[in-house]
Amino acid sequence: MKAAVLSNNFNFLKITFSKYRHNDYRQGLPTNFLAYMIKGRAELVSDKKSVEVKEGQLFFIPKNLGYQSYWYGEDEIQFLSFAFVELSVSEKMNFELQSLDCSDEFAEKVMAIATKGRSVSLDALSRFYAVMAEVAPLLKPASENREAERVDAIKECIRKYPFSSLGEIAEMCAISEPYMYSLFKKCTGTTPNDYRQRVLCEMGNELLLTTDKKVEEISDMLSFSSSSYFRKVLKKQVGATPREIRKNGYF
Repeated sequence: MKAAVLSNNFNFLKITFSKYRHNDYRQGLPTNFLAYMIKGRAELVSDKKSVEVKEGQLFFIPKNLGYQSYWYGEDEIQFLSFAFVELSVSEKMNFELQSLDCSDEFAEKVMAIATKGRSVSLDALSRFYAVMAEVAPLLKPASENREAERVDAIKECIRKYPFSSLGEIAEMCAISEPYMYSLFKKCTGTTPNDYRQRVLCEMGNELLLTTDKKVEEISDMLSFSSSSYFRKVLKKQVGATPREIRKNGYF
């Protein structure tokens, strides 16, 4: 009976897939997630913020949060996912979507948690609680962060108007272009133009898989200067060529 109760509240998995994936969870999910990125990288996008996740980082997704996830990897993407409803009745896991750096020593503790789906053993649960005891004090509570919110507004604007110039994006966000660049770089480690290229490549992925248009046509539709430049950017952002995308269905 106790094992059955545990299985309803926890789901520990090792998840693996190839090169690129987009998941749409805008309806939200009924559990919290603590996860550890083993291979690849990801971007998690909610209506309030976006989070970049790199290899070797932990990330936390609160339950009922509507979000979309974009996963990238040179070979494969792999991460550990620990889903849980609550740690205890008294605890309110009211934390924001976020990523955390993780030391090699702590990563070993995370990797030692058995991942067998809903068959969560007492040993796995004990190790998970020990990890959460160290992680919980580091998690940021859900609160306002004006710089992060402004960057999220810039990202949303770029996604909505991917063919606008950066000057036009800055104007729509009511900030100067130099400030937009420095703020974006500070908060994300990348540039607004790099982010726009990523958005265009996501659009390119979908066109490659849902139409029979030639690469040159798609390149023109996405306003790249040439099909060869489109291929170069696509390889950088997604880790695959147009031919590989169509052959293997990475979207």
